[in-house]
Amino acid sequence: MREVRVESVEGLEMLGGALRLSANAGDLEVVFPREIWERILASASEPTQPTEEELAELESLRNALAGYAREHSFNTVLEGVQCGGSELEYDLVLRPGGLFAATTGYHFAPVVAPDLMARVGTSLEDDDFVEQAYVIGAVADAGSLAAGDDALRTLSMRGRWCSTSRFEMAPELWRTLHEKLGWKDVKTVTTEKR
Repeated sequence: MREVRVESVEGLEMLGGALRLSANAGDLEVVFPREIWERILASASEPTQPTEEELAELESLRNALAGYAREHSFNTVLEGVQCGGSELEYDLVLRPGGLFAATTGYHFAPVVAPDLMARVGTSLEDDDFVEQAYVIGAVADAGSLAAGDDALRTLSMRGRWCSTSRFEMAPELWRTLHEKLGWKDVKTVTTEKR
């Protein structure tokens, strides 16, 4: 048996039947077949509860994002908007000015789990107002980060993981993370549906 110590994780990529983990500055790639990855997720405990610092950073992001939208005269800045026809609420709904601007709903939660992603995803399908959504948590598990699609994304404050790269992220979200919270980058979990 050979032991390899993982010093850093560069990315996770879901490829229909497998999950590829890139580590140690790209020197190591581990591919888990779907059955093994699902067994790992099933045996993993619930996400660890967030720390006070992570919760404070989550609240800071929420406030800074709303402030950014107001400072830049977004066409829409709403708080507490119902997610489609569900009982869930978006903490913020933002729409910048411009011809091709999208209306984005932001739902903040201490812990993001796959069931929350599924509920927001279902609500988004029935929503005529919000075009894309981000579920942002102090903590998000791997299943949540791998869930979603082009219209539904996940961001975890812990580990700075996101289901989209900073280049594809809603511009106001990345600018707030970078300019207000000092993030240099996000670790991207990519999914490819097959």
